[in-house]
Amino acid sequence: MTERLHLGGLDATAMIELMNRGDVSAAALNDEHLALASGRGAELRAIVAQDPEAARSTARAVDEARRKGEPHGTLAGVPMTVKDSFDVRGLRTTHGRLSDAHTATEDAPAVARARAAGAVIYGKTNVPVLLADYQSSNPDFGRTLNPWDPERTPGGSSGGSAAAIAAGLSALELGSDLSGSIRMPAAWCGIFGHRPSNGVVSKMGHLPWAVDGLIEPPISVAGPMARSARDLSLAFEVLAGPARLDAVGWRLQLPPSRVDRLRGTRVGLWVYEPAAPIDDEMRMALLDLADTLRAAGCTVDELTKPPGAGAAGLELFDRLQGAEIAHSLTDDDWNTLVAAAADTDAPDNKAARALTQSARTAWQDAEAQRAITAAWGSVFDRFDVVLAPAVPGAAPRHDERPGAERRLNVGGTENPAADVVSAWSRMVNLAMLPSTVIPLGPGADTGMPLGAQLIGPYLEDRTPLRFAALMEAEGIIGFTPPNGW
Repeated sequence: MTERLHLGGLDATAMIELMNRGDVSAAALNDEHLALASGRGAELRAIVAQDPEAARSTARAVDEARRKGEPHGTLAGVPMTVKDSFDVRGLRTTHGRLSDAHTATEDAPAVARARAAGAVIYGKTNVPVLLADYQSSNPDFGRTLNPWDPERTPGGSSGGSAAAIAAGLSALELGSDLSGSIRMPAAWCGIFGHRPSNGVVSKMGHLPWAVDGLIEPPISVAGPMARSARDLSLAFEVLAGPARLDAVGWRLQLPPSRVDRLRGTRVGLWVYEPAAPIDDEMRMALLDLADTLRAAGCTVDELTKPPGAGAAGLELFDRLQGAEIAHSLTDDDWNTLVAAAADTDAPDNKAARALTQSARTAWQDAEAQRAITAAWGSVFDRFDVVLAPAVPGAAPRHDERPGAERRLNVGGTENPAADVVSAWSRMVNLAMLPSTVIPLGPGADTGMPLGAQLIGPYLEDRTPLRFAALMEAEGIIGFTPPNGW
């Protein structure tokens, strides 16, 4: 390679095209990423572990396969990082703390699929302790910075993931999402992300869920993050599929996209939701996008009060989330919570009751969740996709106060920060729907990235992914590197 590539301006698809033409080798591309991650990129504290020798070996093997004309995978030679909570063979796995870290002896199933497709997995990205924050900061690895503004958070819990993608330290990322952990950081760092329908991409081999467990979590998911919509689709097709015991007999056959052009696509605009406030900057960005889509031939109509929206839906989600989290608690933590659930004066009584609920309650909630998913079917009789906020506004500034003490002003009203930043994600997760985050560009007031989500019908992930790619191809949306990256 005779000149250095501007990595922040390339997506994975462009990198593959360069490698296929022989304009750049996988080895050189990998070396550039390693140099950037260990050089200036280190100031972001986005990448917390690397395996450069294994990555160089993989890249050389990819180059040799291309030279010989041998078959190579869809992602052959693409430099990739993985959220630290996933097992990556030979690397340390943590959920934001070293005290219970382990070195993985095998890849998590989704990681294995990316590796089998030829991705060069060279490092892992930072997360908050126990993945339990909308910021990505912890005592062992430090605070990840947003490459758009180091004074602001990149989001969490896949915050290191989003910062690495935005800054060009990585071309693709595997993230995870329980209550917005893919969508929130993707929106705040100006990149793309996809929250798949539940069960489509395996989340086994991921902390704090037992990494050697044999069941998929019922609420949270794993999914790709990237610098383009076309990369999301590329990565999604690689990552999707059954794992471990299910892979013996189950096969995934998702329907094709409902849409193949912008003109005629039916878009529901879900902007006004009392339980999930947004600021004026975000609202205007969404309304402007809606006008642009109308001009491109889409029909855009308002959606109000969809199934599971509002305070009751958020309360149901919190109980479902508690049931999932309970599976990964230690015996000591469980006993402490049981005591708190019995003590009505305990400050964490409500959370403790959600985490220690009866099996009967959990099954009733699971039925209620399925009913909400089914009810969304009538929404998608009217619309092909739904356009909604991913977050209430631009990334907030770092806040070192305990989570329960943080407040976020949205539209002139103070709100509990953790609740308001995740509300739009939780309502979509409740219904188990696929959601593709798209960058809206810098906000008119803050100059920081804003992000929306395109929500699709259950198990029809290809529809929001395709619609995002169509918008991207027409220049309506697209990734812009942060200044200096």
